[in-house]
Amino acid sequence: MSLIYTLLKPMLRAVKPKRAALSREEWVRQARKIQSRFHYEPPKIPGYDVREETVGDTRCVVFSKQSSKHRKAIAYYVGGGYIRYQLPNKKSIKHYIDETGCDMWIPFYPLFPDGTMLDAVEAAYEVHRRMIRTYEPKSIRLYGLSAGANIIVGLGKHIIQKDNELPMPGLIVAVSGCNMYITEDSRKRMDLLDKTDVLFPGDQMKLFKPIFDPSGTLPRYIAGCAAEDDYTGFPRTVLVYGGDEVMSGEAPEFEKAFLRCGMTDYEIHIEPNTFHAYPAFTFTPEGRRGEMQMIKYLKGE
Repeated sequence: MSLIYTLLKPMLRAVKPKRAALSREEWVRQARKIQSRFHYEPPKIPGYDVREETVGDTRCVVFSKQSSKHRKAIAYYVGGGYIRYQLPNKKSIKHYIDETGCDMWIPFYPLFPDGTMLDAVEAAYEVHRRMIRTYEPKSIRLYGLSAGANIIVGLGKHIIQKDNELPMPGLIVAVSGCNMYITEDSRKRMDLLDKTDVLFPGDQMKLFKPIFDPSGTLPRYIAGCAAEDDYTGFPRTVLVYGGDEVMSGEAPEFEKAFLRCGMTDYEIHIEPNTFHAYPAFTFTPEGRRGEMQMIKYLKGE
């Protein structure tokens, strides 16, 4: 455990009870405040091209190395709790592109409260449709953190629901994803992890439904239930969790589900002494190591 993580723990723990007490109305106010201030100007990186594409209503920023043959791509779905976009910095963008040889697409999917989780997955579905016009499906890697992880796993399930109208991508790497519906065994594991998680309370999952699906209209496969969902035909799938986060309590249910659906090419990795979506936070040693881990997965190593 790094010094910076050790020092940050008390401050993050102090905020944790306040997060647990937020109502849906407070989430809405917080989301609108954050989104009203948001503006993203893609960084200019010497030796790299950047362009924008609009897919339906979804803005996509696409980075690529100059002289690239554009044969492979990462669709990078950022986290942010469905209320913001936690975007990678310039150094990380370069790192992912240089090490994997991929173009990088960053889709700005619909956010809460104006967009639902289903809207986000449907937007990802159309982005995937657009990407397979340029890249072979097997050369597309879906990479998502936190909310982004839910979106890319949801996209795979959505492809199944659509009777495989679109081909699956070649790889899914999902970091710190979760489900709205969880088993009693998962809930018990999450409650035990409450003492190590610095961000989310052990009963965090109880908050998701009243906040994100108060009317109960989300399709159950979009809300997520590892014990029920269909993963048949998924490509190689890597699920990654920080060992200190409550979401890692779902890992055994995902493994049982993958086996139930006949998946053989999967990996579930829990990194000890690390926090939620740790590869995104590269100002910490845990985050920098995590970014290297994710690059190895994205390279197929």
